[in-house]
Amino acid sequence: MERLFGCDPAKRRWLLNERGFDLLDVTAVFADTNRRDHVDMRFDYGETRRVTIGRALGRVFTVVYTMRGPVTWLITAWPASRKEREHYGDR
Repeated sequence: MERLFGCDPAKRRWLLNERGFDLLDVTAVFADTNRRDHVDMRFDYGETRRVTIGRALGRVFTVVYTMRGPVTWLITAWPASRKEREHYGDR
């Protein structure tokens, strides 16, 4: 079954304008067999938030998302930091 993605259109526009990439384009991290995943336990968000570090658009990205039924709801993303890239295995 194909994975379904969704996101807030305003957040998508903001990321494109401020960070230079489309949030829906970084969904390629989910196809990366080397990706690293963990649950974000820093705060009680009222839902389980997950963090994935993987390769998309020729770079390593960190993507925060949650599951809303069958939809992978993208919350935000950024180019991975040095520490995140090391965790991913990209030195």
